Amino acid sequence: MSSSDSITQESIPPTLEQRAGLRGVIAEYVAARRLAAPLDIDELAGHCAAVLAAAGMDRKYLNYAAVLVNNAVWRDSVAAVPFDRRLLLLPRCLRNAAVCQAEMDEFGLNCTSCGGCIIGQLRQEAMELGYVVLVAEGTPVVMSLVASGKIEAIIGVSCLATLERIFPVIVAASVPGIAIPLLRDGCVNTSVDIDWIMDAIRATGGESAGWLSMESMRRQADDLFSPEGLADILGAPANETERIAHDWLALSGKRWRPFLAMCAYHACNAGEHAANGDARNINKIALAVECFHKASLVHDDIEDNDSLRYGQKTLHEQYGLPVALNVGDLLLGEGYRMIAECDVPPACKERMLAAAVAGHRCLCAGQGDELLWMRNPKPLTV
Repeated sequence: MSSSDSITQESIPPTLEQRAGLRGVIAEYVAARRLAAPLDIDELAGHCAAVLAAAGMDRKYLNYAAVLVNNAVWRDSVAAVPFDRRLLLLPRCLRNAAVCQAEMDEFGLNCTSCGGCIIGQLRQEAMELGYVVLVAEGTPVVMSLVASGKIEAIIGVSCLATLERIFPVIVAASVPGIAIPLLRDGCVNTSVDIDWIMDAIRATGGESAGWLSMESMRRQADDLFSPEGLADILGAPANETERIAHDWLALSGKRWRPFLAMCAYHACNAGEHAANGDARNINKIALAVECFHKASLVHDDIEDNDSLRYGQKTLHEQYGLPVALNVGDLLLGEGYRMIAECDVPPACKERMLAAAVAGHRCLCAGQGDELLWMRNPKPLTV
């Protein structure tokens, strides 16, 4: 499984019967153990050794088996994604170089479906179903599509060396995918199991594991703190104090708290798209969490006598202590208002308010311990 392993044609079982047999063994193995994606490299290595032993096949097929195991654990998630949210990625080396007249652009090969190779057939099949199809090597354009939120699953065809290289990238991006290895190495006139690609392209009816697009969720959290997003949820600023509070909320930051709040909701609801009412409630809770956080920063900067935050003057340096304290207090009130305005059952709202109160009190107690210690420093004990 090491990226330094030599990847050659010998790394793939030579006959279709052997390859199909190994796929069958792996499908049964994954189902029996109820393996769930994502699997890391070490997990894959262990499972691959086991399936090769069960199939009575040589360990030289370890990398090939890793691709098949990974495909098996992701198949249902890919099959649950609508066709128009999937990407089919084909390599240029599948073309017949002797007759291909297609031109290249920044997105890859512009196939003309001349019939000189299998690319045209695969491309037409996928596009008729609604796929986005790219005939290109490399990951930048693929990851940009994933980051756009338009692509939720990838079916990719490539050599084993490339599949092994991009595996960590795809896993890190939280993208379900199926990979079909080329049967022959080289950068020209390669070959592949066509039926396997067709089967993957047409896969439907899987049960989604609720896998979330982190990039899409991150954008949703960021959009919430645009001037328009804040005005939509909080209302337009009615006075100068509210304007300062909105500006403070909109300042750059990692926004981990609202992001994680959104992720927690979707994870608990199996990744289902929120209804309109739920979406607004989620936004209010995410905003409430950030209101509490940004209020704590205003007060913390005052207590620590900090002059810079986010690369610019802190609020009390800009407006003075009284105004900064008042804005911080307003943000606390806004956080509680967001929770109070959520359209949820009273018992649920009560639990949310209780959680916010507990967090607020714990924050103040911890900050108080630090401030009091600074007045009378003494050795710390565990």
